[in-house]
Amino acid sequence: NLLNVTDKINLMNQDGPKLPQMGLNGYRWWEEATHGISPPRNGQKTATETNFPFPITTGMSFNRTLWRKTGEHIAREARAFANVGDEYSTFWTPVVNLAREPRWGRNIETPGEDPYLSGEYAASFVNGFQEAPEDPGHIMASACCKHYVANEMESSDVAGFQTDRNHFDATVPIQDLVDSYMVPFQACVE
Repeated sequence: NLLNVTDKINLMNQDGPKLPQMGLNGYRWWEEATHGISPPRNGQKTATETNFPFPITTGMSFNRTLWRKTGEHIAREARAFANVGDEYSTFWTPVVNLAREPRWGRNIETPGEDPYLSGEYAASFVNGFQEAPEDPGHIMASACCKHYVANEMESSDVAGFQTDRNHFDATVPIQDLVDSYMVPFQACVE
């Protein structure tokens, strides 16, 4: 066994440690790319990155080609940054939660409130993000749709009642889960 208990515990963090006994460098599993790579580690070879419009605005275009090309460009930049050591290649993107709770605070990161639209956005963006036309045998960058089902509550303070996403129990009827909330995530993985 090449991993001791400390190594295993440290691997459960978003910043995977260097494991010299296995010949592995450290790796950060949590990178963002909702409207461009973030947070970039700009170096001498990667001075700036592109910041795209938020998905709530591009979602309104109903333009699958735009969504695919946006994902493709962000991933190409991410790969270029990774190739010189200023980025990793695993990203939490796109956000495909439904924009149905105005207090959520992250609605601008979603393509909208419609399950079909959000699913089409997810499929187009992820295909562009992961597939390089000139190299179909390799993933350009890895996308992971977020925040999974019915996670539209960041924090709220209503009538003296405070809650946040770690302490809110969303009770969602099975029909709403199947007809609305799971649709974008299903489209993302299929």
